[in-house]
Amino acid sequence: MGALYPVGRIPWATALCLSLILVPGAVLPDRLPRAASGSPEARPGVAQVDGAAEGEEAKFSGEQLEVFRVNERFYQAVSDQSLRAMGKVWLQEPWVKCVHPSWELLTGWKRIRKSWATIFRNTEHMKIRATEVAIRVNGDFAWVSCLENVESYRNANFSRSQVQGTNLFSRVRGKWYLVHHHASPITVRVGEAL
Repeated sequence: MGALYPVGRIPWATALCLSLILVPGAVLPDRLPRAASGSPEARPGVAQVDGAAEGEEAKFSGEQLEVFRVNERFYQAVSDQSLRAMGKVWLQEPWVKCVHPSWELLTGWKRIRKSWATIFRNTEHMKIRATEVAIRVNGDFAWVSCLENVESYRNANFSRSQVQGTNLFSRVRGKWYLVHHHASPITVRVGEAL
């Protein structure tokens, strides 16, 4: 048996954790500036939108399709690095939860929002595309499991990895909101292809 190694040369979760040191007293604006190094599309290795979401969407109907679309808006908010869009997806309550890869459990919308602001501030470009999406709806509660295909770019370093994601949604006044996000890095054996 081969040794286990995280996906990619520099594991996305580890690189992200090392780069996200919170500065006490730091003020985090709603939209953070980006480095002016050209568009992500012009960078080698950064993939274009490939229509995978449309293929995934075709698997669902009714309530599952509603949840699928909110789940897609969550990943679009991450890819756009938009705290405003993130705020429209999350239920802004003190009990909501989030676990980023290799992070501790974050509780409450304020802490979760601050964590996303930090991630966005420390990433020039990030794109997350959900695949292998499975959705289960039970009344006003739904859960989604998926593979998060992550591409990120910072300081001329490109990283591609996969993360197992689980997102829990609650329907409040007829609208679905994210109440829990959990992402875990995936490991593969040396020599195994993705």
